Amino acid sequence: MLYLYVEAPFAVFRTFTAGWYRPTATFVTPSAAYGLILNVAGIESRLLEGDKEHDGRTPASYMGSGLPSFHLALGLPEDRFPRLQSLYQQLHNYPVGQSGKDRASDCHGNKYNITPVRREFLSDLQAIIALDAPGNLQRDVRRGLSGQSSPARYGIPFLGDNAFLIDRLEEIPDLRDRFTSIQWYQTIDKEDGSAHTRATRLTIAIDRANLANTKSALFAPSTASDAETIPESAWIHVGPRK
Repeated sequence: MLYLYVEAPFAVFRTFTAGWYRPTATFVTPSAAYGLILNVAGIESRLLEGDKEHDGRTPASYMGSGLPSFHLALGLPEDRFPRLQSLYQQLHNYPVGQSGKDRASDCHGNKYNITPVRREFLSDLQAIIALDAPGNLQRDVRRGLSGQSSPARYGIPFLGDNAFLIDRLEEIPDLRDRFTSIQWYQTIDKEDGSAHTRATRLTIAIDRANLANTKSALFAPSTASDAETIPESAWIHVGPRK
């Protein structure tokens, strides 16, 4: 078992939405935690557009093959929920269809559609990521945390936006030494008709080649519990199914 503590002044975990309002999940998503762990471990997760296996149909990076699978759980230390904020920005994009094409030549290859949008983000994020993972992956994560970088590692770890860098990312050998209680995010069963405070939909896996295969689930934080007592329903499988 490996416990990671992450702290950041700002973070964002986008859902796949279009339009002028861009929401965020209200806590770290399993898919974001998976990407963060692979980055720290020095595991290249991207299948780039120029790679042979990329079908070329979508101008985006896919998930590569042969990536590790494991279980993780997401915890909130001592009722320290992040705050939900929003701001207005100019969104530069290429519009769908013929709209605005007359402006394309004036922009010399830059994105020629500009529209105001409102974007949500989180502030004062603190989270625990518990890993039930193979020993070699835990070893690689520890090496990454100690600064022993891998040639396959790229960039600096961030949380949803490359301007939102992490203040602190560290292993905590024993959570009870640091926290008196942790609320673990548990999946909500579809047959569960009871009300759950702070329920939120979190993305588990993203498929950019076919968004219909993107997987998410409804989660809610548990009542505060002993730091290392993780409910069974908080454990989430991430990575390819084997």
